[in-house]
This record gives sequence, structure tokens and C-alpha cells, in this order.
Amino acid sequence: MPLAVLHTSDAFVLRTYDYGEGHKIVVLFTRLDGLIRAVAHGARSSKNKYGAALELLSEVAITYREREGRDLAQLVTCDVKRTRFSAAADPATLAMLAYWAELVSELFPPHQANDPVYRLLSVGCEAIERRLSTGLDEARQAQPALAAYVETWLLRLAGFLPSWRQCARCGAFFDAEQPARLASDGTPACRSCVSAGRDIGPLTRRAYAAIQRFGPDEFLGQAVPTHVVADVAEVNSRLMQAVVERPLKSYAVWQRLRAETLE
Repeated sequence: MPLAVLHTSDAFVLRTYDYGEGHKIVVLFTRLDGLIRAVAHGARSSKNKYGAALELLSEVAITYREREGRDLAQLVTCDVKRTRFSAAADPATLAMLAYWAELVSELFPPHQANDPVYRLLSVGCEAIERRLSTGLDEARQAQPALAAYVETWLLRLAGFLPSWRQCARCGAFFDAEQPARLASDGTPACRSCVSAGRDIGPLTRRAYAAIQRFGPDEFLGQAVPTHVVADVAEVNSRLMQAVVERPLKSYAVWQRLRAETLE
């Protein structure tokens, strides 16, 4: 009989999907053990004891059981600490949160604690909820900048964000007023070392610096121009695809729903 070990932790719900006739598999990012997958027995039955606890990016306190040699844990208890009901009321906002959840699932390996990622999810969700509390229009306007903020930090915490201070080839520091280049291998380069590549302009590099200097609310308060936020998002998308090696479905859904809200 494999040894069973009981764990307790706070966690964010990243995804659920059906398992068997009455159960669900829950993908969670736990504070103490990073990414795990656990079976929630009876989560699809009429006597479902979990309620809103398994909704997207709900923050929960869980107890789960792991057995040696098995990939799936067993969810024993799951108590709600904070739900995302306000975000769920707006399809575009909910789709953005699903995109964040997929990024975490793709960028970080199982069973590796990463408290900065946990705190990033917390402050990101809280930032969008504050804007929803003041009005849906404000929340929708903040989405691109907030998503760029979360993307950038996830790339950095996963070790895939280049430094825009100096060339990875020759070590020369970039001129503050001249473009740098993103080489095909995802590294930063000066124009002397790389003759072709994606230019990263001074305003975009300053936006990256601001993201890493400020909290989400302070960054949103910088009122970074829309075209600069879009440029950061486009560079992030290139970096993400180089890592994940496929387009993320959740990103396409979010972009479609955002476009619909602007029509």
C-alpha cells in the first residue's frame, strides 16, 4: 500500500474538468507546494459539497492527500477564502483570469513552491476587483495594462523575461533613447550584434521597467500610452509562444470577448 501523506495549504483554483461520472479533477496553485492536480470526489453530484470553492481563481484553504507514485492527489477539504463573483459577471474579465490561470499552468512545473507567483495572482485579482467595484467601463479599460503587468511578472518569475538593460551578445548597455532588438532566440541584443529582429523601443523598455518597479495599482496609475501597452503585450506574446510552443486558447478567447465589448 503506497504511503499517504496529508497536506494543508492555501491555493488558487486554476482549472477544473470532469472526471468519471460524478467527480472533477482540479488544477490548483498551492502556496506551499506549487502546482498540483487533485480529484474532487462528488464535485458533480447533487450533493456537491464544494459549491463556489472550485470556481476560477477562487482562493481556498485545502487539505489534500497524496500517495507515493500517483500523479493525482485527493482533495479532502476545500474551504472558500475569496471568490471572484464580480469578475465572473463580466465575460471578458473572466476570460482574462482564465488566461492568467493557463499561463501559470504552462510556465511553472508541478510541486515547486513559488510564493511570488502566489502573491502575484492575489494582487492581480484584487486590482481588477477594485476597478470592477468602481464601474465596468473602468475595469475593461484597465484590462490590457493589467494583463501586460501579470504576463511580464510571470515571464520574469519563470526565468524567461530578458533584461532590457544590455546586449546579451556583446554586453554593451543600450542607449536609453535608441531601440534594442529582440533576437530570434528570445534574448536582447543591440543593433550592431543582430542585424534583423523585433525592435524594442525606449518607451516599451521604460514600461517594462515600471512594471517591475511598481505594484499593479501604481503601474496602472502611470497611464502608460495604449500603443506602448500593446507593444509590451505583443513582445510578451512572442516570448510566451517561444516557451509554450503553441498559441494559448484562453488568450484568443479573451481577445475575442474584449473586441466584442468594444463594438
